[in-house]
Amino acid sequence: MIQQSSLDEPKLAAPGAGLPLLEWAVAKFILFPRLFRTTPKSKALELFTIESEKILGLAKELSPSQLSKRCLVPRLPGLEDSSRYWSVAMAMEHLIIVGDRMRRIVVDLSAGGTSLPNTSVAEVKPSPDVDTGTIVQRFQRMTDDFVADTAGADVHAFRNAKYAHPWFGPLNAHQWLIFAAPHQRIHRKQIEEILKRSAP
Repeated sequence: MIQQSSLDEPKLAAPGAGLPLLEWAVAKFILFPRLFRTTPKSKALELFTIESEKILGLAKELSPSQLSKRCLVPRLPGLEDSSRYWSVAMAMEHLIIVGDRMRRIVVDLSAGGTSLPNTSVAEVKPSPDVDTGTIVQRFQRMTDDFVADTAGADVHAFRNAKYAHPWFGPLNAHQWLIFAAPHQRIHRKQIEEILKRSAP
């Protein structure tokens, strides 16, 4: 089998470069504040579950080669440049890493904790060598754990306890919970784009 050379990979911005300034500003000062004001906990959990189910529906019937095939996609809203050359399995691995991290943040902040260490954007990027044999089951487990643990958390108990998002600054437990579904949606759209562009 011919291995793809790193020289063949597209030249993309470094992890953490973030979003274009206007897109970032609209998200930080308009879109997310609106969501934070209008989205109750139950709706945030419902939207997260819906997005996870859509991703599982896309991934369950894929072969290992389809799951692992990397594809360069256009820069979608909310997707930074360094994430444009992923496979379906890489997108799911990223969602597992971030979902587990957000679950811990929501639970910790709901108990008044603020001691979790900061995480860089680079630390939540997936490796190309994802185990395609377990990725669907691991994604399902992440979803189940996220919903079960955050559903039992009192996200309004400590409104001033916050943890910083690397792009959008300090968020409390309720805000982190609301943030989870849009993050799933961004990468669900990425997965759809990968599949569209890698179809025979």
